[in-house]
Formats: sequence, structure tokens, C-alpha cells
Amino acid sequence: MCERCGQRPQGYHARRWCYDCKPGTKGRPRPCRRCGSVGDYWSGGLCRRCHQYAPQPPDSCRDCLAWGVRRTRNWLCGGCQSWRVLHPVEGPCISCGQRLSINDRLACRLCWQQTRDQSQRNEPIDVPLANRHGQQLMFANMSSSKNGFRPHPRRDFRRPGPEAPRREPRPAPLPDQLDLFAFRPIEDPARRYGFGEPPSLALATLLDRHAREHAEGHGWSEGQTTRARIGLRVLQALRRIDAAPIKASDVLHLVPLGLSVRAVLAILDTNGLLEDDRTPTVQVWFERQILDLPEPMTGELQIWFEVLHCGSSTPPRSRPRSIVTIQTRTRWALPALHAWADAGHRSLREIARADVLALLPASGTARATLGGALRSIFTILKRRKVLFVNPTARISVGNVERRTPLPLDTTRLREAFNSPDPVRAALTALVGIHGLRAREICALQLTDVRDGRVHLPDRTIPLAQPAKVRLDAYLADRVLRWPNSVNPHFFIHCLSATATGPVRRPWVTDRLGMSAQALRQDRIVDEAHATGGDLRRICDFFGVTMATAAHYAATLDHPDLAGANADTATGSRTQGPTREHQRPSPVRFPTTGPSVFLNPSLLTRKRGDSAGWVSRRIQSRQPTIIAAIAASTS
Repeated sequence: MCERCGQRPQGYHARRWCYDCKPGTKGRPRPCRRCGSVGDYWSGGLCRRCHQYAPQPPDSCRDCLAWGVRRTRNWLCGGCQSWRVLHPVEGPCISCGQRLSINDRLACRLCWQQTRDQSQRNEPIDVPLANRHGQQLMFANMSSSKNGFRPHPRRDFRRPGPEAPRREPRPAPLPDQLDLFAFRPIEDPARRYGFGEPPSLALATLLDRHAREHAEGHGWSEGQTTRARIGLRVLQALRRIDAAPIKASDVLHLVPLGLSVRAVLAILDTNGLLEDDRTPTVQVWFERQILDLPEPMTGELQIWFEVLHCGSSTPPRSRPRSIVTIQTRTRWALPALHAWADAGHRSLREIARADVLALLPASGTARATLGGALRSIFTILKRRKVLFVNPTARISVGNVERRTPLPLDTTRLREAFNSPDPVRAALTALVGIHGLRAREICALQLTDVRDGRVHLPDRTIPLAQPAKVRLDAYLADRVLRWPNSVNPHFFIHCLSATATGPVRRPWVTDRLGMSAQALRQDRIVDEAHATGGDLRRICDFFGVTMATAAHYAATLDHPDLAGANADTATGSRTQGPTREHQRPSPVRFPTTGPSVFLNPSLLTRKRGDSAGWVSRRIQSRQPTIIAAIAASTS
């Protein structure tokens, strides 16, 4: 034996080491002359497995890689030996590609065992799909009773099972009218629509299970779950669907029947069974807008729309524009397009520079909007080689005029701030006190409001005490109305509570009772007047650019705002009127609900004190409230 490892014989005559322990690279053993193995050489030109007198420790099965086989069975486990007898045909496996004994589905024993473990009832068998993440290995010959294996009593067919106890006969029912057929809550209502049964019961069972799982995971009510399950069954019978995926255009046939299309689309989309072949809404809207224009001009505008909507990956490249941008530019350009069509122009190739100048206003916002829309159309068509000349080239259209923001009516603000509707009060607190944008309100999630602060992507805002009270009231109302909702967004309504998407901006405006942008502008104007036009502070408080902050600071000299901010001389709107070496005391002011305490001394260097802004807004515009505050603090 080898003097170094003591596990293998000497490599050849008069050598003290085996081939693996021999120093140097010369004299490597040749492959085994029986099996061709290049490793684990033993002696006489044979490897350990093939040598007659070599010790044989347990090893892996040649077919299924199960550990624990020996040479006495030709390095095969008992299962693979039986597999070779039952399936004598050899060929490449459809999953692993090894040339082994395969069954009628072209799968070896290891891949077929993994497929059986992963398969589910009433679902098609897919061997490559079941083995895409690998196989579960096992120990060899462990299914024998000699090794302690005991089959389940219901699967042990070798011994008869115990006799089932006889059941007592049911008592005779009372004489009454009995049901001839049992009512099934899903199948029977679906059958009443007159489309029969689904063509594939296996697919119907699968979709029904997906519907129940989706409903349970999204907190749907029992009625909504039942309507969705009925809609799925009617859809299969109506469109004779027997395989997935299902087209969205087929689901839209449920609209005339009064069934839930939104729920059916959500279930199919979540489980990857939906093929969305619907025409985008903006495309339908655009085609309706240009319906009255002549045909050559319509085709040219379609090219412009496709570049804006889908972008372009070929030079000249461009990114897709938002739906709002497409609709806005279309509305701006439609008057000019209709005027040229009425004048006899059937194509945009006929438009010259003089035609554009004849329609452009002299100055102002109208010139900027119309000129920007026409420039977008002609520039894209020129780049796509639809036009030879861009008639809007070297024409100055100017910029859109920015309007001076004016404050809102205090009565409407107080009514919304003290509204009994917790949703309206919470929205007013976030927009009217802390100046959040409408899109930030829609994207706000539950995890963004924590530790008394609102965490936005670009800034963190400490919440004022009135805002905390109103947000707590809204959260309590949300839990009471939708206790099982899994929507992660902060604000939800009756439709989004059963989904995971955010609310839309029109919903925010409707619940506020006023424009969210106008309320935010009112807040920024008030802060600008309180701080004397501190641009850096306005940028930090509200997340605006320096140019926007300068636009709001320019309202300091506006005549309509001269008397509305008389408290500017008493101190900063964010710090409150302070005196040297004196700290302001908390201020209490009456509200429609419980009393709210505001402390103007709660300051941050980056964010303004929104609570102080509320108290100063009331002091500046409501003299009666000032008297009440003075009486309560004296």
C-alpha cells in the first residue's frame, strides 16, 4: 500500500507511493481500461469500481444519483433496476439530456420522480418545467421494510385494512318539500346566462382556485368573490376558452352582461394568464380627435402620435411621452389643423412658414402653446422624412406666462380643515399645512408616515399636531371600513381598497372640494410673505426650485396681498413672533372638534413650523379668533 496515504496500492513496481501521492507530473495513470474513468485509479489498469479486490465503499447510483449503492448490484439502486426492466428503451432524457432508460414521456427515473413530486391534481404534466430548479436527491433502497420503512396504511395494499364501522342509518326526515337538485352557488348562477358549461373543466377548476386565493389575499368580501368566480365561469363558456392565456378583449364581452370585468382582469393578470390585446385608451381618444381631418393629414398625425406614445429606438431616438403631454399638445394644435383643413390643405406638406405665422397670436401664452404644439408635430415629421421642410424652424414662440398665485378664501379653508369627513380633513392638513403635491399624496404609502414625520423621496416633513390628529382619525376610519385591505398606499377608496394601486389626482381634488394645486400655492404664498421672501427656506420647505421660489417671492409687492399679511412685521411665519431671550408660549385656539395645542417654538432648520403657520393664518385673517386666543392665554 502507499506509504503516504495508506489507502491505495503502489503505482507500479518498486515505488512507495500511489499515483495520486507521487510527486511530479510524470507517470500519471491511464484511464480505466474497462469503464474509461480517469479518476480513482486502483491497480492493474483498473479503477476502484472495476477492480475485483479493491475495497468498495458505498457510492452513488449511476442513473438516479441516489447514495448508498454497491458493486454487487452493478452500482444501481433497486428502483433503477426495476425502472430498466419496465422501460428497456434508452435515449436522451427530455429534461436532463442524459442517455438513460426513459419512459413513454421521454423522461429518466430521476426527472420523472421530481415531476411526480411537483405535479398537482387536474394540471398538465410538464417534465422540463418541474425540473427547471433541479432535482431532490435521495438515499438508495430506503423503501424496503428491512430498512425501517413503513408504508401509510391507506397505501399498504399487501394487508387488508380494518373494516370500517357500520354507520347508523339516518333518521327518516320529516315530511316536507325536498330539493330535487342541490343548489351550487357558482355553477347554477353561471348557467343561467345561457352559455352552457365551460369546455375545459380542468381550466375552470384552476381559475376558480386562483380566484379564491386572489380574493383571500386582497381582502375581498364574499359577494365580490362570488361575482368574480361567476364571471370567470361565464367567460369560459361564452368564448369557449379551453386553454390559457386569455385575451383581454374576450374579457370585455362581460360588460353587456353586467359582470365584474375589473375583478376578472385582476385575477388573470396576477396569475400570469392574461394577454392584454386592448387598444390603449389614449390611442382611441386621439383617433376620435382627428376623425374630421383629411386622410393624408390623418396619416401624418398618426406617425407623430406613435413617436410620442411609443418613442423611437432608431435614430433619431426619443423617449415616450406621458399621456397628459400627448393630450395637451393635441388640444393645442387641433384649432390650427382644422383651420388648415377648412382652407383646403389636405396634407401637412402643403403648410408653409406664412401659414404658421398667420395663425400664431402676437404674444402671450396662446402663442407659446400653439407654437410649441406645431413645432413638435413638424419637427418629428421632418426627422421621420415625412416632410421636406420644417415651417416652424427659426420662429420664436416665447414662454408660457406664469400667473401670480393668490390666496384662497379662509372660510373654505376652515370648512375643509374642520370637516367631519376624515378623508377631507386629512387631505387638507397635508396639502394646506405641509404643502404636499397631488402626486405626492397619491404615491404616499403607509410606511412613509412614521415617527411623527412624512418621509418623501426628496425631503422629510415633521407633522404638526393638528395634522397628526386628523391623520389618526383617517387611519381609524380606514381600518373600520376596510379592515382586510392589503393596499400599501396611505389614501384609498372603495375601488382601490381591494387592489394595490394608488388613487388618482381627480379623486384628491374631488375630496378636497378645491384644487390641490391652488391650496398648495396658497400655502407657499403665505410662507413667502411670512419669511420676507426667503428663497432658500421656501425651497427646503416645499421641494421647489430656486426659480419657482423667486416666482412666489415676487408676490411680496402685489397690491392684493398687501393687507392680508400684516403680521409679517411681527416675525417669521415659520418661527413665530419672538422677542429677545423670550420663548413663545403654546397657543390654544378653538376648533369644531377637541382642543388642539400648537407650539410655535417647535422648529427645524430645514423645515418650517407648519403648526405656527396655522395659528398665524388664523390670527392674520380672523380678528375674532385673536381676541379668543388673547383671552385664553391671559
